[in-house]
Amino acid sequence: MKSILPDQGNKVPQVRVGLGDIQALLSMLTGYLTYLRKAVPASPRRATQIRTLERLRRRLAALLASSRREEETPIWLTRQEIQALNEALSGFVQVVRIVIPASSMRDETLREIEGFRDMLRVMLPLAQS
Repeated sequence: MKSILPDQGNKVPQVRVGLGDIQALLSMLTGYLTYLRKAVPASPRRATQIRTLERLRRRLAALLASSRREEETPIWLTRQEIQALNEALSGFVQVVRIVIPASSMRDETLREIEGFRDMLRVMLPLAQS
C-alpha cells in the first residue's frame, strides 16, 4: 500500500494501491468476511460491517479485473469503509498471529499491514460519512 492522500477537491480520502496490494487486500477481506459470517454472532453492527466490506471487496475486485490497470490505482474511501477496513485488518492480524508460526516474513508482513492501518487511522478525521 503506497500512500493515502486527501483528494484535492474534497475531503474524501484517496488510497493509492498497487495491483499486488489490491490482491492482498482482497485475500484479507475474503478471509475476514468468512470469519465474520461464521464466528461472530449476528447483530446489526455485524450486518453493517459485512455489507460495507462486501461493497469494498467488489470494488477492489473490479479494479483488479479491469483491462486498464495502472501500476498504482487510486481508491476513494468513506469513513465507514475506512473504519470497516481498519477493523478487518486488525482481525486478520490477530488471526495470523495465532495461526501462522512466528517468522521474519510473517512479522514483516504484519508490520506492513499495521503501517497501512496507521495510515487509515490518520485519514479518519478527513473522511466524510
